[in-house]
This record gives sequence, structure tokens and C-alpha cells, in this order.
Amino acid sequence: MVPEAIAGLAAVYGGSKVTRYARADRDTRASIRQAYRIRRRWRRFAPMAGLFALQAPGRLAALRTPDGFAPVPKTLIPTLKTRPDRFGVTVTANTLPKVGLTAWRSAEESLRDAWGFPRVKISQPKPGLVLVRGFRNEPLDTHTDSVLMTSGGDLCFQPGELTSEDPIFLGFTEDGEPVRLNLRRSAHGLIAGVTRSGKSITTNTLLAAASLMRDVRMVVIDPNLAAAAPWWRTAHTVSSSVQPDEPIEILREIRAEMERRAGTFWAGRTDRIETFSEEMPLILLVIDEVANYTRHPDKKKREAFEAELSAIASQGAKYGVRLWLLAQKPSADVLTTAIRTNLSSRICHRVDTTEDFLHLFPDGRDLDVTAADRSMPPGVSIASLGDMRTPSRMRSVYLSTEDCWRINDAMCAAGLQIRELPESAPSMPFDAAA
Repeated sequence: MVPEAIAGLAAVYGGSKVTRYARADRDTRASIRQAYRIRRRWRRFAPMAGLFALQAPGRLAALRTPDGFAPVPKTLIPTLKTRPDRFGVTVTANTLPKVGLTAWRSAEESLRDAWGFPRVKISQPKPGLVLVRGFRNEPLDTHTDSVLMTSGGDLCFQPGELTSEDPIFLGFTEDGEPVRLNLRRSAHGLIAGVTRSGKSITTNTLLAAASLMRDVRMVVIDPNLAAAAPWWRTAHTVSSSVQPDEPIEILREIRAEMERRAGTFWAGRTDRIETFSEEMPLILLVIDEVANYTRHPDKKKREAFEAELSAIASQGAKYGVRLWLLAQKPSADVLTTAIRTNLSSRICHRVDTTEDFLHLFPDGRDLDVTAADRSMPPGVSIASLGDMRTPSRMRSVYLSTEDCWRINDAMCAAGLQIRELPESAPSMPFDAAA
């Protein structure tokens, strides 16, 4: 009976591996094969790379050794665990005496050659463990489609299936780590970048995911209609006005909702709203080309807009408002320091100058990365959000505007349409702020 049980467990374990391999994409399959080769050859390769330790023989070894011979020290080799993915293989190994992070980094070139990785990154996440990340494919050079749509153009999530607690998958860092945004747990954010730098790619994912959340109310202000057009029919509030008057009224309505929600603090004995529902939704306010309003020639209107925006930026998060601003140059004449300080999540696509980058990341001169790089491809950015320790390069997942329209069509078919499309597209003057 026991051998049969062991055989059954082996079949299940082996079957799960076969199933995983069969379901994996081509790049992940190559990484699975590479991980197998790493484990298979490890005990022979480790001593050649200097990644071993000698354990002095004990008394028992001395007793077992024939007379006239010295006891042979035992060779200790770090144990390995491998985790393959589409970018390569992550190897986790335990440390040994004198075989720690320094020894692994000294063997980096040998590891790269023996394991066949163009790039290797070695780190120590905690004492006793070493992490070796080997890259077959560079994450920043790898195209990744959004998880919201299938390759055949079908929705992966039905309207209302998601909630504000579900993380929004934005992309991968240069080390292949997924970058996710949790609307419920986060605060406000800022997306910057020049024309054709990829701002719309990131914005599409943000708005599309939020539109599928049943406890999120989406408000979009966009003088150029670049971000708002696909969501015109289903967003709770949408404005394409170039003049600040209508956006100011929208901001005032949000301020009024914040004051109304303040009464729930007494009943809930709390100082912030952390749980959202269809009756008490999270309000996602997205303003594209915010410079169009903060640099408006009418001083009175400009100051009125900035006053409302500043109040929402400083107080809105605790009332369940998430503010995301989009700008080409978030300089001091576009966003005041008071507003910019409250935008804790920041994504900077390619910008023209180092000064533009420093407006988002004041300590940018001390960083190893910069967005003031003309060679930075569209869709790549410097991101700092969530639990990221330091700003990192990120490649955004791709969601086309056509896919956004498909998602919106599905929402309308599900009865979520609020308004009809305008008979003619709203005018977009050529002198609107870029």
C-alpha cells in the first residue's frame, strides 16, 4: 500500500509540473528548462565557482578513517531553489560560512557564463539567503499585454467584477518585479511625460481597470479628449471643456461630497474612509493636461481652480477621493508645491530636461535612473508607488485605445451607460496647453 501511495504522490507531483509547462508561454518554457539544467549541474559547478565551504571532520570521521590517513573535510554546497518566469530564473540559495553575498558576487561572471544569462543581479533579501536573478529577456524590452484583455480581444473581467481592493497591474520593473496599484490603499498620483512618451498607455490601464470596479466612481476631466473619449458614456462625470468653469464646478461638487462624507466619521468613529461600496464608492478623479487650467490666462478662474484642486489634494484621500493628475511638465508654474507634495504615487515617462525630472523626484540627482533621456522608449518610465523602496524603471503593460472602447462597449451592453456619445466631437482648439 505504501509504495502505491508514494507512486500516486509522485504522479501528482510530476503531473503538476507537466501541466505547468504545458500552460506556460514560450519564454517561460525556456526558463523552466534552464532552471532544470541549473539544478542538475549545481553540485558539480559550485566547487568550480568557489561557492562551497569545508567542514572540519568530527571525532566520528577520525574513528572511521584508516590508520595513517588524515580525515577528509566534508564539502558543503549551498542548496538551491529555482523559480522560472518569462524573463528568466530566480535562484534562492542559503549562505554558508565564508560563502555569503561577497562570495556570490565574486562568482557573478562564472554564474552568468555557466547558466547562460546575459545579465545577473545578486542581492541578499535577508540574512542567511542570497537571491540570484538571471535574465534571459530584459523586462524593459519585453512587450506585455494588459491582463484586462485576451489576445483575441475579449474581456478577462466582466463589468463590476473587480473592486477597489483588487490591485491594478501597471507593468514590470527592470528587474522583472510586477508593479501594482491598489486604489483603496493608495492616495493621490501624478503621471508626467512629453508627447508620445507613453503617458496614454499607463493612463489607459488605470482608467480601464477602475471602470470595471463596482465600488469606484470615475470622474474624468480632459480638455483634449485623449483620455476621456473611451469613457464618455460610462464615467460618472466627464468634461472636455477647455475653459476652467465646468471643471471648477466638478471640483466643487467633489468638495461638497467630501463634506457630506465627513458625517460618517462620527458614526464610524474613525478619521478616514477605508471601506468602499456601491453606496459609498471610491471617487477616482483624473485630470489630463492639468496645465490647461493651472496656467489659464484668466487669473481669477485659474486661482479658483487651484484652490479647489489644492483642497482635494490635501484632504481628499481620507474622504475616499483619489486624485491623479497628468501633465507634460509638472513644474512650479503648473503645480504648486503644496499640490505636488500630496501626489505620493509618481510615474515619469520621458521628459526633456533634468529639471523636469526633478519636479517629480527632488532627489533625482542621487538616483541611478532618470527620465531625462531621449533614448527612453515609449511606455518606459521611472515609477515610485506602493511599497517600492526606491524609484525604478518600469515598462507599462499595453492596452490600446481600441481595447478601451471594447471594454466600454461591454459596459454599455451590461446596462452601465450614463450618457450618449456627442453627435459631433467636442472642439479641441490648437492653442490648448500641451
